Amino acid sequence: MTGPGLPAHTDVCILGAGPHGLAAAHHLRCADPGLAITVIDPAGGWLTSWHEQFARAEITTLRSPVVHHPAHDPSALAQFVHQTGAPRSRLPYDLPTTEAFTRFCQSVVADGALPEPTPARVASVRNLGDGLELASDAGALRADHLVVATNPHRRVIPEWTFPLLGRRAGLVTYGLDVDLRRIGSLQRQRVVVVGGGLTAAHLACGAAARGADVELIARRRLRVKNFDTDPGWLGPKFLDGFNAVADAAERLAIARAARGGGSIPPWMHDRLRALSITDQLTIREAVTIEGATIDIDGASSLHLETDERVRADHVWIATGTECDIGALRCLDSLAPDAPLLNGKPLVDPSLRLGPHPVYLMGRLATAALGPAAGNLWGAQRAAHRIAEALTGVHLRGQSIATIPVDDAGT
Repeated sequence: MTGPGLPAHTDVCILGAGPHGLAAAHHLRCADPGLAITVIDPAGGWLTSWHEQFARAEITTLRSPVVHHPAHDPSALAQFVHQTGAPRSRLPYDLPTTEAFTRFCQSVVADGALPEPTPARVASVRNLGDGLELASDAGALRADHLVVATNPHRRVIPEWTFPLLGRRAGLVTYGLDVDLRRIGSLQRQRVVVVGGGLTAAHLACGAAARGADVELIARRRLRVKNFDTDPGWLGPKFLDGFNAVADAAERLAIARAARGGGSIPPWMHDRLRALSITDQLTIREAVTIEGATIDIDGASSLHLETDERVRADHVWIATGTECDIGALRCLDSLAPDAPLLNGKPLVDPSLRLGPHPVYLMGRLATAALGPAAGNLWGAQRAAHRIAEALTGVHLRGQSIATIPVDDAGT
């Protein structure tokens, strides 16, 4: 059943209609075309929130290579681009453009006759023993299985921002809330972007394009990497050792160390350096902000560990998020029987959460998939495992995709 309502019963309910949810629905449909699938997402529509976030930050190119996407065949996106003439980025590794990826995902939905997501919020999930009962603002739903493909998290907000919060509209904005489309001229404005990852870099470029004097402040040296996770984590090079570790705490620690915080690809680093040469951007690396005060004119002064002060009319915080299953309150009733470690869920190899017919994707599956669980590669791998667990079908053509090594992107 599609549209605004919910069916009384479904074989599989997928929470989240982003790339991970789409991967789950596609793999399940390929494994068993007769499976009843219901998708619930507060935003409604496939990839609605994903599109919105990319548009806000004016991101025109993905960071993941062309072999990583929601479909089960690693070559599908490259073939789609070739056959349809979708735009290419011409960057190393032939990174997909946002437009090409969007059009490809639309074709995945259409070709698989996937259900339109129901715009609703799930308030609670109850294990009935022979299935699950979901209560939502669109009605109740019985589901045999639940796939959690959302990204429950908490924002990492530095304590030094606390004196600035609520003091003036637009003074401090969390990076994911900055909407460059709605920002006009920033001439003679001082914008400080805090963070050392790709989101921070996109925001710094966006502010500079609007005429601002921009300072990018990172607490570490900028890490320049083609991908946020070493390609060795996408195959046996590192995963064999990771999978051999029995202790869950050690596995999570290994995964966290492997990700190591934010980084930027070389092409973005070149863009930042070019802006710094023209004095549109000042890059401060390995600098800690120790405090902040409000100036008499309503601007702020950020106090650096070097005893310097940086004036800012706007402070954009791009310091990332922390995966937190507790942010998904609808699962609270399952928590007593769900294996957790310091708030991180521990799933079995099929990505099932304890005794519940609930399967986790994205960063929630890090303990099983490793540090790339939240990436598009992780969406493919998680969807493949879940589809096999629920249908018994091993989709042919699905393998751990390796990254092409041709820097020319051909």
